[in-house]
Amino acid sequence: MDEIVCRDDVLLEKIEEQSIRIKNIEQTMAAIAVQDEKLASLQFQQSKLWDKYDNLVAPDGIIARVNSFQAACPKENIKTTVARQWTAIGLLATIVCGTLMKALGMF
Repeated sequence: MDEIVCRDDVLLEKIEEQSIRIKNIEQTMAAIAVQDEKLASLQFQQSKLWDKYDNLVAPDGIIARVNSFQAACPKENIKTTVARQWTAIGLLATIVCGTLMKALGMF
């Protein structure tokens, strides 16, 4: 009878060991599932980034359209207009400073 009880104890220990292993496997599988979901999300985000990059650098993409728009910009006219505006601002500042100096009796 002792022999039967001893065998039962050994079988129970093995079953408990297997239960612990199964729980460890379940935890590992859960961790793998979470990591797989994160990888899938990262792959999706990477795909979207490549789509945006392709949209930027495509022959008819955003960069090409911006370059085309800038090429049509009247750059020289704008430079001339800005230079004239700064000249006028400088002249007006000189006149105002001179008027203030004269009014304050510095001349």
